Amino acid sequence: MAMKVVALAGNPNVGKTTIFNDLTGMRQHVGNWPGVTVEKKEGVFEYSGEKFLVVDLPGTYSLTAHSVDELVARNFLLNGNPDVVVNIVDATSVLRNLLLTMEIFEMGLKNVVIALNKIDLAEKKGIRIDPAKMSKALGVPVVAMSAKEGIGVDELKKRIHEMVHGLITTEPVLPKYDPEVEREIEHISGVLNGTKLAARYPLRWLAIKLLQRDDEVMKLVLRHIGEEKLKEIMTHIGEAEERYGRAMDLIIASQKYEFIDSLTHEFMHYPSQEKESLTDQLDRILVHPVYGFIVLALVFYAVFKFVFALGLPLQEWLGNLFDSFGQWLAPQIANETLRGLLVDGIIGGVGAVLSFFPLVFLLFFALSILEDVGYMARVAVLMEGVMRKFGLPGKAVIPLILGLGCNVPAVMATRTLDDERDRLVAMFVNPFIPCSARLSVISFLTGAFFSAHHALVALSVYLIAIAVALLSAWLISHFVLKGEESPFVIELPEYLIPSWKTVILHSWERSKEFVRKAGTVILVGAIVIWYLSNYPVEIGTGKSYAERLGRIFEPYMKLMGLDWKAAVSLLFGIIAKENVISTYGVLYGSEEAIKTAMTSLQAYVLAVVTTLYIPCIATIGAIRAESNWKWATFTTVYMITVASIVGILIWHLGIALGLS
Repeated sequence: MAMKVVALAGNPNVGKTTIFNDLTGMRQHVGNWPGVTVEKKEGVFEYSGEKFLVVDLPGTYSLTAHSVDELVARNFLLNGNPDVVVNIVDATSVLRNLLLTMEIFEMGLKNVVIALNKIDLAEKKGIRIDPAKMSKALGVPVVAMSAKEGIGVDELKKRIHEMVHGLITTEPVLPKYDPEVEREIEHISGVLNGTKLAARYPLRWLAIKLLQRDDEVMKLVLRHIGEEKLKEIMTHIGEAEERYGRAMDLIIASQKYEFIDSLTHEFMHYPSQEKESLTDQLDRILVHPVYGFIVLALVFYAVFKFVFALGLPLQEWLGNLFDSFGQWLAPQIANETLRGLLVDGIIGGVGAVLSFFPLVFLLFFALSILEDVGYMARVAVLMEGVMRKFGLPGKAVIPLILGLGCNVPAVMATRTLDDERDRLVAMFVNPFIPCSARLSVISFLTGAFFSAHHALVALSVYLIAIAVALLSAWLISHFVLKGEESPFVIELPEYLIPSWKTVILHSWERSKEFVRKAGTVILVGAIVIWYLSNYPVEIGTGKSYAERLGRIFEPYMKLMGLDWKAAVSLLFGIIAKENVISTYGVLYGSEEAIKTAMTSLQAYVLAVVTTLYIPCIATIGAIRAESNWKWATFTTVYMITVASIVGILIWHLGIALGLS
């Protein structure tokens, strides 16, 4: 018997992810929706001996297909046949949230449960909501919740179970518009009646979407009624807009909000005079054009300090553990070739990468806390003005922030940008943002050569990368992709104490990819590197394959003060940036040997060049998938050029300052 499907729908920042985590726990899977690069999260929960599949839809403010996220959510609700739709509504912002609710109702969905989340925060703000009256007004069950505190989760499961088994009768309320708008809806519905569309979609919903000039619905209708009939409908809509003096989508949205406002008076009460909240007080500082940037610098310095203070001792312990294991294993293996492969190649290479897992996990942990607290949205607002000056669209700050974790989903996230020019600019500069893989390289080099100031030195590498990204955005938007940036709209959520369960789940979901790569791509890379380093003869004779390869690029590397080993490491770093460490682990054998072979200036140059040069193969593939080979190739060549120029400048500036 197939599991019943539960779809979670809601605006961004309503606690949808927390509810998803509360329902599914660790039984989750993250991938992409078929045909698009929008993240798809699924999980399973059990209630009364029955399993339910939960699908977390992308957060959207409406179901008009302006972005891929909205289209994915709408298509699943229309064609995915979910057994239950759980619509999460933020109790502190009911009026805005119910716009999505009304759109769900207009789609003809009756199997809806409202999860009224953040009810505790609403009460603190003096907002009083009666769930029973709200249920009566909306015509569907309402569950009052505080997902962060785990309140209401069991009742939500119960309501889902009852809905699936037909124990709840619903009659969702539909928005009422002015008589003239209703006549237009009725007229268009009449034209569509009798077509195949009537059997698959609610005619009222199709009519409303045509009035709003929804491109996807217009294409759908065109396929069924032909161009002439559709043109007749659109001409009729144009005449109605002339009578009103403004676009029908604005009229419908305005009247829908008026209907929702009148509806809310039946079940909620606002405080007569609302005092300035703590959120408003904090935002006066955190999004201030001067103080905000000071706080931003301090926050991210604190993040690096936290990551290194806790992570480096753990990294060192794990590194020693792998070394000890290798030393124990070596005498147990008689065959010299096998011993070299296992001890020097696999344990030396993969172990060097895996030892940095604590640093990667702690970075995601810190970023997840900032996200859960609500600070990341402030970072987006704060950076928006800066980004516009460099030709980046305001919304692009979100994919850039995602790039701190991994550039692949960050490149995919540019799909949320509506304008093609905006998408290409954001996609072009995103690989300059140091991902978690490059963090492992940066932390390795700064920890080995700048132990007293590793956080500050690591932060400087990040700042160089961000500066290069912004300058590149300015160049590309002024000389290659000229045009106007799209407007920036983002919601600033209330500041909240983070949900530690959500933070830990997010951190693990994001960082486990690091472990997966160590067991696949980096493992293969370490074996190949070991082979190339030891055949046809041992390193040192100048005849190993790795050295022959490295010597080809050595004249170029010497411009940056680096040798052939750095060239080999950077070449293998194209497969996965962690390979830079594993290659050094194989070529040198130990961290102490690396310290002896390199100066601090050379280590710093290598850290910067690793951060700026060609992205990993997966990122190149993502850019190609989101654009084309031409754009992916241009991005790659540009990054190699920039990394070379910056590396040469830093090396020669360091020499001039006597830092060699």
